[in-house]
Amino acid sequence: MLEMYKASLEEAGCFEKEYPKVFKAAAEVIPGHIPEKMRLLMTATELIVYAGHLRKPIMWQNSKIPVNTISFLVGGSGIGKGLSIKSIANVLKPGNAEIDKHRVAHAKAKAVEDAEADGKGAKDWRKYYSAPRSLKSAVSTLPGTMKHLAKLEEGKLGAGYMYVDEIGSELVSNKDLSENIIALAIGYDTGEIPPKLLKDDANQVEPIFNLPYSALMFGSPANIIYDPLVSKKFKDEFSTKLSRRTFFGFINEDIPKPKFDSIEESRAYDKAERERIEKAAVTLEPWFTSLVAATTHTPLEVEDEVADIFSDYQNYNEWYAETIPNQYPMTKLHRLHLQWKSLKVAGALAILENDDVIRKEHMVEAIRFSEMYAPDMHTFEVELEKEPYELFADYMQSISVNGMANISIHQLRKKGFVKGNGSPKNKMSELVDLARSYDEANKYEVSGDYIHFYEGVVNDSDRDELA
Repeated sequence: MLEMYKASLEEAGCFEKEYPKVFKAAAEVIPGHIPEKMRLLMTATELIVYAGHLRKPIMWQNSKIPVNTISFLVGGSGIGKGLSIKSIANVLKPGNAEIDKHRVAHAKAKAVEDAEADGKGAKDWRKYYSAPRSLKSAVSTLPGTMKHLAKLEEGKLGAGYMYVDEIGSELVSNKDLSENIIALAIGYDTGEIPPKLLKDDANQVEPIFNLPYSALMFGSPANIIYDPLVSKKFKDEFSTKLSRRTFFGFINEDIPKPKFDSIEESRAYDKAERERIEKAAVTLEPWFTSLVAATTHTPLEVEDEVADIFSDYQNYNEWYAETIPNQYPMTKLHRLHLQWKSLKVAGALAILENDDVIRKEHMVEAIRFSEMYAPDMHTFEVELEKEPYELFADYMQSISVNGMANISIHQLRKKGFVKGNGSPKNKMSELVDLARSYDEANKYEVSGDYIHFYEGVVNDSDRDELA
């Protein structure tokens, strides 16, 4: 059965390794040294959020489905996420300014209505005016988030968008994040979030009925994988709430820096990069801005062929999930819901092309996008499920400098590589024996309260210096 559905999807072109055209074009504004998968996922997220701001839902099986997304990127520090987000934001800035103009006008019109309803004149509208909420928010308390979303829903444009810069530290230090993730997960499918009932009626918030609510979250592998407290919290949140709803990118590739034979060649390269980015921005900015006026609130219709491909992809994912070992539950859930995430991407692609119908090509591009990132969840979960000694060996390789590293018994306990009571010397020796069985290419030695790591063959003089 799996092969039957796979053949149907292959015939439609769903497994070609190609990013959606509009995502790829917009990603041109991000410097080329940023890893491609990272550039494209951040670009896709920002563009889907922008499409959601325009409030054009998908009419799917007699229900209105919001266009939104949840993206999660895991990558090391210094890989350029801040620069990438800023680059995309600059392209969308004129369009967002146009959206805000409409939101301000709507808020003013509402203030005039409220003033007149209160027996005042239209000129007294300022006393009833409430400025539109920000289109991007950090983590707040759940009541604060719900009030923020409710105010957004009052307008005709705008969508919820939560941004988390480092989820690892937030998960263990910010008690509000878990409640916000619950609301995000509930609101993802249909845009509906029921209110949490409070004893105090004065602070009771209104329910959310059909608001696109998206999120972009970042995490570092060093934090999530090697900190046992963060790792456990991450697994709890992802397994129960996010894995089925998230596009997951695990950025573990190093982009080699370009090398030049002269300063003139380096300057020419940088100039070409600037010109490429400027050319892309000049082309894209007016198009995205024009969509604000051109896009109606009439729900997107769905072609019959799209429904067929959705059905095939759903069946394919269900059969594919059967082949995934049970020790990877997040990967299973992630795979089982790819068709739903793809439909929302297809809706965004239709809106960004100023189309009123989700067509076959939109759905095919959306599935290609989903498939580009589908393996990353499994790759990362494999890391999460490793035994402590395997993680220890990987960790020592990650922190080595010039092929050498060391770690104290204190750090070994703190990171969970050594647990329980007993002789530290014996536990360190046992850990080293297990690490050697897992990683035969490198050397591990116990010396006092430290374990020393040597990558491959290291000179004795270098060892003496490290010790």
